[in-house]
Amino acid sequence: MSSLLAVDAEIEWRRRQAAGTFGPKPDTEYQSNPIGWMVDRMGMREETLRWSLLPEYQNHRWDGTPDPLIAIADALVAGKDVGVESGTGTGKTRFGALIVQWYLAVYRDAITVTLAPKGDQLRLHIWKEIGRDWQKFSKRFPQAELLDLALRMRGDERDRQSWAAVGFPVGVEAGAESATKAQGFHADRLLFVFEETPGIPKPVMTAVENTCTGDNNQRLAFGNPDHQQDSLHEFCQNPGVVHVRMSAYDHPNVVTGRDVIPGAVTRKAILRRKLKYGVESRLYQSRVRGISPAEAADALIKLSWCTHAKGLQSAYRSDRHVRRALGVDVANSENGDLGAIARGAGRILEEVVAFPCPNANALGRQVVSEARSAEVDPEYVGIDGVGVGAGAVNEARDSGFWVQACNGGDKPDETADAEKFNNKRSQMYWQMRLDLEHADLALPEDDELIEDLTTPKWQTRNGKIIVESKEEIKKRIGRSPNKGDAAVYWNWVRNRDVPLVTKQKPQDMDLEQLAWLEQEGDLEPWNSSTDDGSAYHQIIND
Repeated sequence: MSSLLAVDAEIEWRRRQAAGTFGPKPDTEYQSNPIGWMVDRMGMREETLRWSLLPEYQNHRWDGTPDPLIAIADALVAGKDVGVESGTGTGKTRFGALIVQWYLAVYRDAITVTLAPKGDQLRLHIWKEIGRDWQKFSKRFPQAELLDLALRMRGDERDRQSWAAVGFPVGVEAGAESATKAQGFHADRLLFVFEETPGIPKPVMTAVENTCTGDNNQRLAFGNPDHQQDSLHEFCQNPGVVHVRMSAYDHPNVVTGRDVIPGAVTRKAILRRKLKYGVESRLYQSRVRGISPAEAADALIKLSWCTHAKGLQSAYRSDRHVRRALGVDVANSENGDLGAIARGAGRILEEVVAFPCPNANALGRQVVSEARSAEVDPEYVGIDGVGVGAGAVNEARDSGFWVQACNGGDKPDETADAEKFNNKRSQMYWQMRLDLEHADLALPEDDELIEDLTTPKWQTRNGKIIVESKEEIKKRIGRSPNKGDAAVYWNWVRNRDVPLVTKQKPQDMDLEQLAWLEQEGDLEPWNSSTDDGSAYHQIIND
């Protein structure tokens, strides 16, 4: 008898599922009206969502996207992907939590996946807001259940995963595994919500993009922009993505001067940052106005230096008669990392070419042939000698062509400042930084090369300059910076018998980077009364 009852229950469950009567009834009437749902179902005051309803906005000049929360909602209703670059304290996390709940409430069998670099970030931000709303949400949907990083609409039914929201940490430390898992979500109605997007590895962003194959699969990404090479800004620039910028200048608390939304940004908070950082600083522009800086605060090489270097080809045209040089980044894979060769003379880097490199030894022979044909001396040929690169170096040297092995993991070369670096990679990259900073190098028009050069980050530890490793960069951006490495090797071995350009004064340097170094105790203050103006802050040992 019990087996017959079980069969009957199974038949009834399948019948209800097929009939669409399985679980709670969604608020389908609000599918095109998320703001109405938030007001009617969640008790939100409309003026906290549609800011322009407040009388003080009548003559307000918008700094960012007008009524940014409405712009986000309208784009999602229209089936668009949305990228939101925001100042801090503007309410993006609160609104993201409401969007997650609205999406589940109005679409049966919808799945919403919230992603952030770390689980604690999810719990402390968007899921904390979902927890605050739980009493109101569960009153409307009593069958739902709220768990750790999960909201299930069918808490008492069998198929609880087909109509739910889940939180999913996908930080750099998760590596390729998180990208693989991100591809495991599929549904007709599927919404990915990225929180703290600048910290999400680009392979994860790519995996989610490849997962969103259905017409009703969408992405919403938001965060405080770090720089123009981060995951958020690149997502915002993708074709078809609606880009929204939330500026603290536009927030109701700031426009009205009243505490319209408790706990959000205020005029006082903006003034404090203005006095501390200055309105032109990248930190102020990012954290107050939601404007993405050209590069990260801890970027080794600034985009402005590279942009300037692209215009120096004619200025250094006489260098074309100086000895030529080659820099080589080695690969050994049919379909994996690419190899790259940088070519130039004197201070002019003419081109950097990336290509499939299935055989490192064959590349070594190719480089020797090219160098001899172009009359490039072995001392001006630098080849990455780490790992598979050792084969290319050995092949070249076995033929009697004694190239320089640019082994990043080796001790720094014996120079006057060698003790400042943790290894040779940091030393070589720092030289590239100095040459670009001092306009002592001309670069070609190559966007991928510029991205490679401006991507690495740096720090100081125990008095040593440490440049981010290639492995960490690959985790962060999803590929190897082949062109950048080849250019760095070329710059390290090139002929330097040319006059140096005058160094910058400290007031021309990046103020936030200087402030960070001063906090670390690694700066020697610049003294205008004793310095001749040609020096800049020097990194010193602890």
